[in-house]
Amino acid sequence: MDFERPYLRDVKRFVLLVAGLAGCASASPPPGTIEPGVEAQAVAATRFEDRLHITFRWTFTEQQSRFSGEGATRMEPPYRARLDLFGPRGEAYVSAALVEYDLRLPPGASADLLPPPTLLWSALGVLLPPRGATLTRATRDGAETQIEYTESGGRWRFTLEGNRLRRAEWEGGQGRGRRTVEIRAYGERDVPSQVVYRDWLAFRELTLTLNQVDDADPFPPDTWYPGRN
Repeated sequence: MDFERPYLRDVKRFVLLVAGLAGCASASPPPGTIEPGVEAQAVAATRFEDRLHITFRWTFTEQQSRFSGEGATRMEPPYRARLDLFGPRGEAYVSAALVEYDLRLPPGASADLLPPPTLLWSALGVLLPPRGATLTRATRDGAETQIEYTESGGRWRFTLEGNRLRRAEWEGGQGRGRRTVEIRAYGERDVPSQVVYRDWLAFRELTLTLNQVDDADPFPPDTWYPGRN
């Protein structure tokens, strides 16, 4: 009887193991891949469907300065949100409305504290593709989805776990900086319960921590025009 020598069996096992690992590595979609339907599914999965009133705590740091207080967000489908930040004694600090890509502020107010529209939506757990950008990647690997866009001023990256947005990043070219949104946890009604926004070039950080989520009645039209009310 012809028996296979032990060392030959070991060599074959090693070859099969290497081939299996190579197969696993090649199973992950390479950068630049756009899988049909992945972007649309991610946008639909993160779109909110209910009219909500959300309260939270906020902390803002800029280099050596630190501010904190309470805040509220009013959200109305499909893409309307109103954000109000109040200081320690209840004084109005920042008010802004976001209607799709339009960030509306009271006359003379500064938007330095807030993320730009696409990242502000990300902080609310919503993936709204950046306007004017080109989709360059949309892949799903297990529970993780990666979506990327490019534009003349930089590129965007979004990471989802399951149907939840976890991270968003904008990186500008030619020293224009980097901005990120990290959703560390989700709470009731699938609303982000801890969010950190960073402007890395300006050394700014805004942290939002969820207090409560409630259903809301229809909001008055002036809600979406800060400064009128």
